[in-house]
Amino acid sequence: MNNKNIKILILKNKINKGIFKIYPIDNGYGVTIGNSIRRILLSSLYGYAISYFKINKIKHEYTYINGIIEDVTEIILNLKQIIFKLKKNKKNIKKEKIKININNKKNIIYASDIDKFSKNFEVINKKQIICNKDENTNFNINLIINKGIGYEPSENKKKYKNYIPIDSFYSPIINVSFKVKNYYYDNEDLEILKIKILTNCSITPIKSLIKASKILIKIFKIFIKKNKYFIYNKNKNKNNSNSKNNIYDEKILNIRNILNTKLKNENFSVRTINCLNNNKIYKWSDLVVLDKLFLLKIKNLGKKSLNEIVNKMKNKNLKFKMNIKKYKL
Repeated sequence: MNNKNIKILILKNKINKGIFKIYPIDNGYGVTIGNSIRRILLSSLYGYAISYFKINKIKHEYTYINGIIEDVTEIILNLKQIIFKLKKNKKNIKKEKIKININNKKNIIYASDIDKFSKNFEVINKKQIICNKDENTNFNINLIINKGIGYEPSENKKKYKNYIPIDSFYSPIINVSFKVKNYYYDNEDLEILKIKILTNCSITPIKSLIKASKILIKIFKIFIKKNKYFIYNKNKNKNNSNSKNNIYDEKILNIRNILNTKLKNENFSVRTINCLNNNKIYKWSDLVVLDKLFLLKIKNLGKKSLNEIVNKMKNKNLKFKMNIKKYKL
């Protein structure tokens, strides 16, 4: 493929949305490039999120705080929505502990209040509400912000002193899609690749595309330096007693296929699908990592829809709060 003639046309460049047109590409390369970039963007870019929190005298999430309207579970749901990015001139920050003390007569605590106490991070969605309180109530909370990749459920996290772990969605990428069109030019059948990237504003689409490309280059470099990475098998004549262990179990493969299935193809009611999609729950893999309590907090999703979801999960041998890492999606 002749890279010299390829152009990258920026069709849209906003802080959270970018559309790129890449052409001309040799016939057959559009899907290869588009799918590779999409997978790296969705799975391999670092981001920041709250991993743990601590409130004095609160030992678990199923409780209330005097003077605070929301219970602890609702506060956790609000903390999950907060988006962070590193402040300017800050590099290689992996973790920060933040102690927040608000003693004024504010009725509403916003995510922007974290900015005053953090040395390394800036809140993107400053108007995100953390909780509502009485005027005479002080609000004290300790947070731990971590660097990570993808999604990390609370049950997979190690216990950390008196802190309570919460689910963390680190990825700065919300969605990636691409389309490939035929392109006839100079008596050749070529292709046009159009990539659409949506971010959470903590990174621009252009930067995310560059980072994903660098990751791909780093991966493929191992095939170039033969002497460094290639190892000859000296035991090729020995029986491989563990060969059976290297074959994927059929049940795991079956569940993996189910987890990759889009919910809109599962004959859910329109109301249920709309509620799930509005909350960025598109596949079974997005749904099974959650719990019932989270679903009941979703606007317009009632018990009827929840029962519909539970019944379909039982039929497919799925359950809530699944650890999906072993399925290698």
